[in-house]
Amino acid sequence: MTDLKKRTEEEMVETYRECARLLSDKKGAEIVFLDLRDVNSYLDYFLITTGNSRIHCRSLARELEKFIYGRGLRVRNRPDYESGWIILDCSELIVHIFTQELREYYQLEKLWGDAKRISF
Repeated sequence: MTDLKKRTEEEMVETYRECARLLSDKKGAEIVFLDLRDVNSYLDYFLITTGNSRIHCRSLARELEKFIYGRGLRVRNRPDYESGWIILDCSELIVHIFTQELREYYQLEKLWGDAKRISF
């Protein structure tokens, strides 16, 4: 595996797509992958998904953390696994794992409506 600093933008985006596919495989719902680089100066990518319960959200977060560490990346924060909104800060990628109630309340997709959606 190449060093993190040597990875190209394409390689990083493909890793992020793999993160989205993992969340899909683990039954994450309504997955959205956003490219924020053209609408924000300090954020690059968001990956947003919904779990069907707090326990499911916690499971999604832990599975994704294992995957991320396996790819030579790291999570820069200490996620609150008991929250209905779990955030994993992976430098260029910020992952938001919501319960349905909190996702509807915060509506990040609307807040970042100008961001480009990336298929995975």
